[in-house]
Amino acid sequence: MLDVLLPLAVLVASASSTAQQAPPAPAQPVPVVKINPLDRIICRTEEGSGGRLDRKKICMTVRDWQEQAQESREATERLQLQGQNVPH
Repeated sequence: MLDVLLPLAVLVASASSTAQQAPPAPAQPVPVVKINPLDRIICRTEEGSGGRLDRKKICMTVRDWQEQAQESREATERLQLQGQNVPH
């Protein structure tokens, strides 16, 4: 029985001595990175021509969503102007 207890006591003593090592050095501070709010990604679910079951998830930056909205407004204005110039 002493044959089993003695190696076990040595193992426990060595484990406790390694646990009392010096604390690790403090971590380096993480640099703060300013992210432009226009670069934030926004995902939207849009329905396709197939109705409710035809959905697509589209992810773009805020800047890209704004550009797409601007292009859509300009295209609508062009179509409206073309409709006014048609002779009756």
